[in-house]
Amino acid sequence: MKLTQLMKLSNNGLNTLKIALISSCLIAAIPTQVKAASINILNHSFEGPEAPLSRFGEFAIGGGNINHWIASSTTGVFNPSKSDANTTFDAYYNEPVPDGVQVAWSNGGNIFQQLSATLQSNTEYTLGVYVGQRNRSGFVGYNIELLAGNTVIASNNSITPAPGTFSLVNVHYTSSNNDRLIGQSLGIRLSSFGIQTNFDNVTLEATAVPEPLTILGAVTAIGFGTMFKPRFRTSKCSIKQYIVLKSPKIIPGQEYFSFH
Repeated sequence: MKLTQLMKLSNNGLNTLKIALISSCLIAAIPTQVKAASINILNHSFEGPEAPLSRFGEFAIGGGNINHWIASSTTGVFNPSKSDANTTFDAYYNEPVPDGVQVAWSNGGNIFQQLSATLQSNTEYTLGVYVGQRNRSGFVGYNIELLAGNTVIASNNSITPAPGTFSLVNVHYTSSNNDRLIGQSLGIRLSSFGIQTNFDNVTLEATAVPEPLTILGAVTAIGFGTMFKPRFRTSKCSIKQYIVLKSPKIIPGQEYFSFH
């Protein structure tokens, strides 16, 4: 095999090594898809207690009586479908409730639950709550808050459902590696600013966020490629010998080397 061919093979091998090293670093820098984990919320769709028939013909209960939630006296649970079938108010919903058969209601009170899960580092949290506006209810607004300990870390009240419907409202928070609230218990608080705000199907998901890698890996790969570059020893004699003995034609600008 001619020396020029050997040199081309050597250069091709070096380039392949560089590409492989850089590619491996770039692949490592791309975050892999991580499946979200659901955090347990007790009585997340307010199915307990079962709402009894009230004196107004509705199936509802108040006094803050919501299983596993700490609630103000101006809150409770009720069953819109059964209430609609038993009354002529036409003041409920034009669609089924998002989950189960009951929802929570609030006439200006708070509904709170402290979870067993704690805030973890480098984690994205997504709190989801369906907010309902009853027909002819005089809806004036609400607030959904995610807490770590006693600190509100994220909230949302920007979406207003149309009368007779529910809308999904999401609250997002991403913790850092040195978040000062790491280890604090997570909590959920649902509030209304007036009468007849309804809540349903509360969920909370956590997704680990890989720490970003810097370009250092790619730079290091290039450095390794330079370190592994073959070194050739040359001399005027060896070049001349090769030109005289092996090469009938001289290509301008082309270098010829021999190995020792």
